[in-house]
Amino acid sequence: MLSTVFSAAGERLPFLSGAHERLDAVRRFVTRGPDHRERLADIDTRIVVSGTRGKSGTTERLHDVFDARGYDTGAKITGNRPAMLRGDERRPITRGERVTLYENERELRENPPDDVLVVENQAISDYTTRMVAEQFVDPDVVVLTNVRRDHLDTLGGDRLAIARALARAIPAGTHVVNGEQSPALRECLETELDRRGATVSHVSVPDEHANVPGAESIYALNEVLDAVGEEPLSRELLGGYLDEMRVEWRAIEGGHVFNAASVNDTESTEVVRRALAADRPGTIQPLFYIRGDRRGRTAAFLEYLSECYEQGVFEQVRVAGDDTARFARRAPFPVVRHDGDDPATVLDAALDDGWPVFLVGNTVADFMRGMEAEVERRAAAAESTKPSSSNVEATR
Repeated sequence: MLSTVFSAAGERLPFLSGAHERLDAVRRFVTRGPDHRERLADIDTRIVVSGTRGKSGTTERLHDVFDARGYDTGAKITGNRPAMLRGDERRPITRGERVTLYENERELRENPPDDVLVVENQAISDYTTRMVAEQFVDPDVVVLTNVRRDHLDTLGGDRLAIARALARAIPAGTHVVNGEQSPALRECLETELDRRGATVSHVSVPDEHANVPGAESIYALNEVLDAVGEEPLSRELLGGYLDEMRVEWRAIEGGHVFNAASVNDTESTEVVRRALAADRPGTIQPLFYIRGDRRGRTAAFLEYLSECYEQGVFEQVRVAGDDTARFARRAPFPVVRHDGDDPATVLDAALDDGWPVFLVGNTVADFMRGMEAEVERRAAAAESTKPSSSNVEATR
């Protein structure tokens, strides 16, 4: 007799000793499907935000755009700080030890919107990505923010394989707004989506904004609005969103830091690094947090950091997290390990070297949440010690 059962969505069902309890559990999982589909059918417009980077921000911006136009809009954001958005309300999602796709059904059941639903696709495999689209949202439009090298062990070993996996998760009859800028990947997506019976429009990013990290997700907003018959955003509003995407080193007590850990793929990390270098050229110090359950990501960052070292971007890397010794053995560059050190101690050591600290790799971890809080604390302290404009004028 099996003590653990998994649902089709990968959800762990606890073993129930009594036959009546087992039957009751099965009945609950079977009967909620039709009810969920009825709730979806009652929502006028359903949008899924998929891809690699920028999903949470795109989901939130789409929510804000439709909400500002008077539509009853709900949105679900996943990732480091999962939340449900409804108008001005932002309600954190409480999660257990295991995150399941049925979270989507539960959240929609509690408070379904009438007009627009925007859902960030939380899945990290081709099967579960398809399940979110087909079973839990049934979207009219899917936004594909971009295709980056991440989740290599579940979505594919390179960007082309990841593009195919994401395209094959699109339900027939869906329109895809594609933000990926690579011509080769666009061609791949067109071929796969045509086979699926889906349509696609590509986001164009003007040359003057090509180096703004995530600009494709901003210009995707108007493509989504066009797909659902809405008027585009004004140039002023788009410009405001683009300004929010620009990056700069943050002054904190003891030096400068930029937290790119939420990016967590190498292509997007490099886009951010180049934007920072354009504003402040010179040597930086990467601080890489390693997650043991993201080996593909670790391997990709080892390759990326090796290339950066060859280009003279940095002199050493500091690492924390899981299996730092193995990373240090494989790295062709100097590595300083922090095993068991708290975020404040690690940040102190990195800043003492005198280089701006570039946080990369992973963000969904207690250590990195602590690091983010420490950066915020020090940034506030640095801001409080700045002379006010009135004091500056008084000394003249």
